[in-house]
Amino acid sequence: MSDAITIEQLRYVRLGTADLKGAADFASRILGLQLVDRTETAAYFRSDYRDHTLVYVDGLDAGQAIGFEVRDPDALVHAERVLQGAGFTVTRGDAEACAVRKVRQFISFRMAAGYDIELVVRPLESGWRYHGPRDAGITGLEAIALRGAPDASDQQVWTKLLGGKVSDWVGEAAYIRFDEAHHRIAVHPSQEKGVLSIEFGVEDVDLVMQNAYHLRGAQARIVDGPGRRTASQQLFLSFAGPDGVNFSYVAEGERLASPRRARQFPRKRESFCAWGSDTQIPEYQ
Repeated sequence: MSDAITIEQLRYVRLGTADLKGAADFASRILGLQLVDRTETAAYFRSDYRDHTLVYVDGLDAGQAIGFEVRDPDALVHAERVLQGAGFTVTRGDAEACAVRKVRQFISFRMAAGYDIELVVRPLESGWRYHGPRDAGITGLEAIALRGAPDASDQQVWTKLLGGKVSDWVGEAAYIRFDEAHHRIAVHPSQEKGVLSIEFGVEDVDLVMQNAYHLRGAQARIVDGPGRRTASQQLFLSFAGPDGVNFSYVAEGERLASPRRARQFPRKRESFCAWGSDTQIPEYQ
């Protein structure tokens, strides 16, 4: 679609939390991210060359937001026009909001499933190597799994407006890509709303399993896996985080250097995990 918005990159996730101190401890001690900035109301964490990829904000009323980079101010103006034409209320961030997000410009709009999408220009990079508090083997922010509209109608926002391509479906759940990765967004029809899981890449199968043992030792609740995703061939391990948001470590997985037909898998557990692992997540059952 010629008028579609072009997404350059997934940049960050912002999550409101009922317990900022506890959420920050989880992100550092359990998840293994590097704390790079701390204010009275927010904690910023790195996982790679990006200045930050996860932010916890004090108060659940801060909501949930996912940041995507667009190329330049002209692309942002185009995105604003496309979204308004589709009936969305679009908010342009002021100087203070841009400074909080460490970007030059951004616009935001609310998805029906209760989270915001923020399209940003010139997000801050880091000149230093990422170095977490423990050797979790994290390579970077990989993908976001979302709870979507029960009738899957919101998937058209990702494909028709935001330029995503469906790699595969499991039932009505869609894996959506913007680059060579099998997916950057997975949208799962659900009666619930908001972010389902935030996924960080790790180096290999050894790091997936080492992290599994670390999580068990730290008494974190593993909710899915370890396993291998049938559609993407990713190794995965998912565990519960603060405020009802899950986190995942992922490794390997299909890369799509050239387009291929999107495949349809039946909605059953075997289509979410080729190893047949157990899950506590309703959207994957």
